Amino acid sequence: MSATILAAALIQGVLRRLAGHYGFCSEVMLSDRFTEGYGLNAKNLDRLILLQPKLVVTVDCGVSSGAEIEKLKSLGIDVIITDHHGFKGDYPTAAVAIVHPGLASSSQAQSISGCCVAWHLMRGLWEVHNRNCPEWLMSDSLDLMALGAVCDIMPLNVPENRFIVREGMRHIEQGRRTAFQVMRESCNWRRVSTYTLGFVIGPRINAAGRMNKINGAEPVVEWLLSRDKKRCAEIVKQLESFNSERRREQEDSIQTGLSQLAEYAETPAYQNISVIQGDFHEGVVGIVASKLAEKFNRPAFVMATSGDSEESGMLRGSARSIQGVDLFQLIERHQDHLALWGGHSMAAGLNICNDRMEGFFRAVDNDLGLLPPETWERVRWVDGRLSAEDLTDTFFENLVTMEPYGEKFPPFVWELSGRITRGRILDRPGKPKVGTIVINSRNFPFAMWENAEQADFEQELTFYGSWEYNDYQKAMQFRAIGLTRTEGKSG
Repeated sequence: MSATILAAALIQGVLRRLAGHYGFCSEVMLSDRFTEGYGLNAKNLDRLILLQPKLVVTVDCGVSSGAEIEKLKSLGIDVIITDHHGFKGDYPTAAVAIVHPGLASSSQAQSISGCCVAWHLMRGLWEVHNRNCPEWLMSDSLDLMALGAVCDIMPLNVPENRFIVREGMRHIEQGRRTAFQVMRESCNWRRVSTYTLGFVIGPRINAAGRMNKINGAEPVVEWLLSRDKKRCAEIVKQLESFNSERRREQEDSIQTGLSQLAEYAETPAYQNISVIQGDFHEGVVGIVASKLAEKFNRPAFVMATSGDSEESGMLRGSARSIQGVDLFQLIERHQDHLALWGGHSMAAGLNICNDRMEGFFRAVDNDLGLLPPETWERVRWVDGRLSAEDLTDTFFENLVTMEPYGEKFPPFVWELSGRITRGRILDRPGKPKVGTIVINSRNFPFAMWENAEQADFEQELTFYGSWEYNDYQKAMQFRAIGLTRTEGKSG
């Protein structure tokens, strides 16, 4: 959802700049995920037509909406598609233009976010007239594109994405956009990193669409484009409330899912996928699927039976994948079981009738069983071992110069020994450990979220993990991933 919001805000911001000169008006319409689902579809088409547009520009959707675009064309409404999701069959021929990285000759261009695709359309407004786009187009958009790249989990070993994220983070840090400036003051962050984008700003933007059934996510577009600090502060307060609600729903759902999987651990229904279903809030199923995929290192499907599913027999769900498993291709092979679906290699959404679930998941599970055994091996590379003498200001400065870290460009993983002391007590499932690590009498902030049950306080242990900036303590923090007893790992 954040990708759609960001792309919509980017295009609307550009069109507002041009509207006075060219004499047109533009309006944003976002699909209601609870009643209409995702993207341009039969459930929101009539609402769109009531706006009486002459031109519709889709953002982060459209390549799977051929029938809807045909209907709009028959009514004299032109459609331009901007999307980066995988497409099924042919591109919609009724669209007057399609901007999609799959049409690019460079394979690297195919790994850009939906927000970046929207920016390329805006750039084209000038380039089709053999003119260079104005400098403000890039300057005004970099922060949105950076956030889109991180939230869309785009690979950061692609030069275009690295440039966008690095420069976009700098713009956010400089407080160029009122919305982010106000959120920064509210959340009290100092230094902007990919963690800030992916785990502070992104979830709050997403929470509006996930939890707000009254106004949906449209106030977020207003927030991103507003220069009114007071109005921005009001919306940030709302987003914080939605995010707190989202976190509670998410944690309850994760625990329910783990209980389901534990109940059938001895005789699991499927060998290569995690599948749970229940009365889950539809706004958090994607996050829950992501957590399960990460924990068990296999694709995860979370199916919600809430709402009208009992009457219609239809379940809505989200799926998340792991490295080495292309979720889009996997689902595409068995799409005949599904009523509706879409997505890309790492994430997908799907609607399925209850009586087709067993056949679909059985077919997917069997397909995955044909993959080589190494697909399921969770490899942890350690880049080197650190002692207290290595942890100098220069060492940390050099780590910072290598940013941004993220998908396909992960942070360095280090091995070090130390003793962790108790810190803040967090009311979270899984009992994470947050405190201080003492390394040869030197103290550093410490956090351990996954595998925290392995580590005991006040014991000398050897950890592997990464260094990151801790805004709470205004210092570099060691984020442990697990424990290791070996001395010679390298990678």
